[in-house]
Amino acid sequence: MTYSKETAEVSMDLRTSRKARIITLLIVIIALLFTPERGIAAATPEPEDDNYESWFEGGDQYYTVKLESGETLFTVGTGVNVDDEYISGDNQHYVIASVDPQSMTAVAQHTGAEEMPSIDWLKAAFAQTTSISTASSASSGNRHVAIYATHTDESYVPSDGTESEDNGGGILDVAQTLKEAFEEQGVTVDINTTSHLPHDNGAYRRSRQTAAALMKSMPDALIDVHRDGIPNPDEYITTVNGENTVKVRLLVGRSNQNSAANKDFAKQIKAVADEQYPGLVKDIFIGKGSYNQDLSPRSILLEFGTHTTSKERAQKATSMIATAMTSVLYGQAANGQSGANTGAAEQQKNGGVGTGILWIVLFVVVAALAYAFLATGSGKGMIEKLKRNTSEITGGLIGKKSDEYNNRDDDSRSPQ
Repeated sequence: MTYSKETAEVSMDLRTSRKARIITLLIVIIALLFTPERGIAAATPEPEDDNYESWFEGGDQYYTVKLESGETLFTVGTGVNVDDEYISGDNQHYVIASVDPQSMTAVAQHTGAEEMPSIDWLKAAFAQTTSISTASSASSGNRHVAIYATHTDESYVPSDGTESEDNGGGILDVAQTLKEAFEEQGVTVDINTTSHLPHDNGAYRRSRQTAAALMKSMPDALIDVHRDGIPNPDEYITTVNGENTVKVRLLVGRSNQNSAANKDFAKQIKAVADEQYPGLVKDIFIGKGSYNQDLSPRSILLEFGTHTTSKERAQKATSMIATAMTSVLYGQAANGQSGANTGAAEQQKNGGVGTGILWIVLFVVVAALAYAFLATGSGKGMIEKLKRNTSEITGGLIGKKSDEYNNRDDDSRSPQ
């Protein structure tokens, strides 16, 4: 049987088209593999959980969580749902067992002591020296966090005269003071004070745009600044290391892929703060919501006091929490001395180097497979070519020896 010139050309065009499709597929696969993790997070569709992110400005809108014995465990100015978690100031773990929306009460079950992370590295750093200035940390590398406020209207009645100010509440002053506190630790800070009014269940949908914009610069931590909405100031007013301040509540959303990482981050902050500033961190609430924390594995919501405490007390707490978070992120003690712990941010950077090498190796392997397939036109031929090339590169130690190598005389393969 004979083939015309036209038939041969068609056959060649088909093979070329097939190879082109394969190359396109490989390019798509490689592009997906090399997509940065944070880039994926930034493009994540908005979680559809607005109903679980209900926040109350103050007054009578708050939940009271009780133990099965009837004793009040804590109160909180946000919605509470079954299976929400709570870590108390003394590191006891509780799970919400039932909720009564009508009376705005819930019942929590005690599950035991919460296992907290070790901070031996921090104690070792304190033991080494107490004379190093915090200013020395400024030259220790690229440190960067981002700050915003979902509820920009939140205010402090004793200081601002109102619990809510549409044109920018006292919470923005607290956010600015927190920024300055981080900068004193040698940390670069991006702050965004965009308004996300009204103060309703859709506020997190609007603030998501702000958070996503901040994440483009790839900060080591993403911080959403709030104040609580419970009426009793005594739950927050405290004295820490002789300073009249307020306690800080840490909130973590459990309805996103970063919930476990963010919970660990919150526990690290509390563990370090408990050592540096005993009594500063009030507790940790893990609620049914996202709070935009799917955008970063080190995202945290901080509540500085409540609307019935003074703004000045809240501002005093910012330097303490900034110091504790700097220690967690970068592995330094409050005096600037580096500890044995490399810090959460540094660990990810170091781990990123190893991950980058693995991606390079994977890319080389995929490229080699693609080249071998295109050069031979078949899977079997691809394998044979890879064997021969590997043998040539390793001097015949690995892979299939080529005919040229096998046909050499013994003298040519013997040491001279």
